[in-house]
Amino acid sequence: MKKVLAFLIFVILSSPAYAYQYQTDKVLIEINPNEELLSIVYYLAFGVDEFVIYRHNYIQDIDVYFGKYKNHEAVQALKQYFSDAKTIPQRDYKLFVLDAYVLQFSNPPEMKRIYTEWQDSDLDKIVDALRKFAQDTNFMEFFKAHESYYEQDLEVYISAIQSLPPDDFMKPYMNLTNVRFEFHLPYLVCIHGHSFYREENVTQIYGSGGIPPLVRRTPPRTLWSLERAKDTIFGLPLNAVYVNNRKFDKLWILDFIYHELGHDITNEKLDEYYGYKVKPLHYLEDTIEEDMPYLATYDIHFWFDTMMIYESFADGWAYFALSHIDRDYAEWNLQMQKAWGEFWQDYMIELYQKYTALSIKENKTLEEYVYKMLDELAEKVPPEKAKEIYEKNVPVTPLRALDDVVKEGEVIIVYGTQNPDKSGSEYDKGTAELVKSYLKTFYSQWPGNIKTEIKADVNLTNEDLEKDLILIGGPVSNKVVQQLGEYFPLKFVFKNGTWVLEKNPEFGSVRTFLMTSGGIEEIPFTELSYSSPQTSLLLAIRNPHREDNYVIWIAGVDRYSTRRYRNPTYYLVSYEIYDGEKIEGGFYVQPLLSS
Repeated sequence: MKKVLAFLIFVILSSPAYAYQYQTDKVLIEINPNEELLSIVYYLAFGVDEFVIYRHNYIQDIDVYFGKYKNHEAVQALKQYFSDAKTIPQRDYKLFVLDAYVLQFSNPPEMKRIYTEWQDSDLDKIVDALRKFAQDTNFMEFFKAHESYYEQDLEVYISAIQSLPPDDFMKPYMNLTNVRFEFHLPYLVCIHGHSFYREENVTQIYGSGGIPPLVRRTPPRTLWSLERAKDTIFGLPLNAVYVNNRKFDKLWILDFIYHELGHDITNEKLDEYYGYKVKPLHYLEDTIEEDMPYLATYDIHFWFDTMMIYESFADGWAYFALSHIDRDYAEWNLQMQKAWGEFWQDYMIELYQKYTALSIKENKTLEEYVYKMLDELAEKVPPEKAKEIYEKNVPVTPLRALDDVVKEGEVIIVYGTQNPDKSGSEYDKGTAELVKSYLKTFYSQWPGNIKTEIKADVNLTNEDLEKDLILIGGPVSNKVVQQLGEYFPLKFVFKNGTWVLEKNPEFGSVRTFLMTSGGIEEIPFTELSYSSPQTSLLLAIRNPHREDNYVIWIAGVDRYSTRRYRNPTYYLVSYEIYDGEKIEGGFYVQPLLSS
């Protein structure tokens, strides 16, 4: 009888009060009404832009229900709030700040202040306008009538959180007395994910707001994530490269959740030690910015001095958590963190392994060791060795190659003319023009001039060969690909009437990860070759003719598959292969000889 009673209590506590939320004794996950109120008013103000996820039927319902309120004072307040955001990243930043502020209030229509420590009179005026909008439109009637829409996404988040419950996993490393976890998610608008903290009476609440698809940190790799992701930095379209993999979706969400929880358990101490332990580590961020100055311009994580130290602590915690349930995913994600510039991240992983063990052994919270972690990080990566360690740890990627272009001031996109079928050459030239149009948008936030030129392979000079290059097409069509083939880790070989993509075993050390419908796993570099008629690739290497420049290669088994990777701007892998069913990504380091 006791077991039955306990089970019934569990079911009651685990069941959602509404279809838009899931709640247990310690954990709440919900499509948050405040965030959705903000999202709908945002849509009324700006339409389908870089942040609005195009949810067709839902948007139609919004137009019908809220159409007459497009001039409401809340809509005008948002237009005014964003009027000084001249770039997409500036809008991204202002949106997530406003989102974090709105989460400090109770649900509509009352929207009473819960958290009192953070108060801003300008943001209060926007909350007042949102509150009035909710009351004037009977917003909650619309919200609750659309619970079935929200439930589809919520199921994925619930499944993710159940696979690694924070109230269980975090227990050995923090004091969970009077602590609750809350994860608040919008549905319509892609709001930059952020940590969430507030205090209600004596209860401390930790968690997150916003959603994970910040494309240039955790690129979408599944159909579910691709449908929800937006390029909230440049507004560029994303390449249709994906697998159907619900396990990966859950890991992708958990990475986001535990990253934000990593902020929750370390930020307070990092702030406390900022002046004499964190700020002296600014040279770590300076080293990234020296190599990738454009990344530091458009990515808001570089806008505040030493913010990357905070990010690396959060990323280290996410790795530690996810490695308990899927080490291959954690390792894949770690390589992308290093590609983003966190060249010291291997040391952070070591520090978390050391001090989580001590935390349990000495019965202390993990935050009590943050100052020691900072000290040891400074010892492991001293200023005089930072650049050397950077070169030995940060993989070559398309993103890094495109960043080099701002230092050189130009890039040449080279299409092939060798194909006997001349219509193929014209098609490849069209692909080059597409790439150029995306690069024009990509470089729009750089204050200097960037020369983006298209040339046929036969028109390249010896001087051109030393520049940053983007090669379009395979070895049959592109003469330059033929010339540089021995330097690439991948090569197309014609066998038995079929083009096969094979590996170059002489290339060097490569960390290789394979994503299928069943999951993600690390495999030996030379394990697979590809003969699918859909096979496509994107890769980057150092330019053999001048090693401080780069070559990006975009190709496929035919002209159509070549175009699949027409937007090369958001890749944190050294190479990626897609054959219509699976994705293979590899990471390799090519240090400068002078390092």
